[in-house]
Amino acid sequence: MQILKIPKGKLADKALVPPSKSYANRALILASLWGQGIRITNLPDATDVTNLIKCLGAIGLNPEWAGTNLCFGQSFPDCEGEGELVLDVGEGGTTARFLATLLLLGSRPYTLLLGERLKERPWEEFLDLAQLLGARATLSGRALQVQGPGIFPSSVTIDCAKTTQFATALKLLGIRTGALVIPKNLEVSKSYWRMTEELVVTFAQENSTYTVPRDWSSASYPLAFAALNHRIEFSGLSFDSLQADSKFLILLRSLGCVEETAGSIFISPLLNHRSVELDVSDCLDLVPTLSYFLAHVEGQHRLTGVENLVHKESDRLSEVIRLLSIFDRQANTNGSSILIHGSSQRISRSVDLRLPNDHRMVMAGALFLRHHAGGTIAPAEAVEKSYPRFFDLFVV
Repeated sequence: MQILKIPKGKLADKALVPPSKSYANRALILASLWGQGIRITNLPDATDVTNLIKCLGAIGLNPEWAGTNLCFGQSFPDCEGEGELVLDVGEGGTTARFLATLLLLGSRPYTLLLGERLKERPWEEFLDLAQLLGARATLSGRALQVQGPGIFPSSVTIDCAKTTQFATALKLLGIRTGALVIPKNLEVSKSYWRMTEELVVTFAQENSTYTVPRDWSSASYPLAFAALNHRIEFSGLSFDSLQADSKFLILLRSLGCVEETAGSIFISPLLNHRSVELDVSDCLDLVPTLSYFLAHVEGQHRLTGVENLVHKESDRLSEVIRLLSIFDRQANTNGSSILIHGSSQRISRSVDLRLPNDHRMVMAGALFLRHHAGGTIAPAEAVEKSYPRFFDLFVV
């Protein structure tokens, strides 16, 4: 476990946020199905993405790097080898769920080794899906065993109450199976579903190169810090309605913090505080950042639609409340919403933060430390899941 010292201070005046792992992992699955001639550029070095690339190579696709382009010369399942194959997928939800669903097209037996937290997250929908398709899938401890091939009907209905990722994976497979995917209970993550639909259309147009856009989830951390502390320039970042976490920019616009030019977005500290109420059901990854931000905006703030936070890399519902209390912020939850009492006051004591192995909680915690009197944070390596260079922002 890496313990990192974080002093009080500013962030860098310019931020270049990484590409989106949500776009990247969808594009990687589509390229795996499309095959020869597809190139993906501007891929992030987040472990969720690098783990998927490694697994795609292991199942026979063997994508190769040509400069900054990842090039595909084969397609799945045509590239499939023989014999049982074990794949370590780590803690990535899209990594494991997209890959497991892709493997239903194959005939080789696979075992996916899930991360300790990932094995506890929702998998029932996938196990039911495999059975529906006539394939086999079992989960025992960390080992998810998958044996296809599945027989895909003309349409498939998937319950999205807990996660949309299996419905998304099936939608991606549609360019090979032709199956119509009907998402049931699509109450959350609607923008991610629209992202998937748009990417399927993009790849169907047979464009040979796909460039991954920049990531609004990663951008939210320095955006929040800038809106409370000092002006920061975000180069190469533009609003993207298909990334749910870009909703934060809409909030900052309403607070008068945003200046937008053709090539950059500038965020300056807000001048007028007011209470905020926001439905976050479609942008749950934004909640730790919003909790940091709203905790320092005078007023009473309510975030609704937070039920599925308990299914993330940690129980983020409990962890957010705990983090706020450490920094003397009043907050409570009824399970479906979080009420935060914001204050511009800063604590004068340093804090040693020990958080779960959850990249978003660690990044939010680091903002608290930088904003207040500093301290230490662990596990610092958790940020590698989505934003490996996150702590470069702290080098001023």
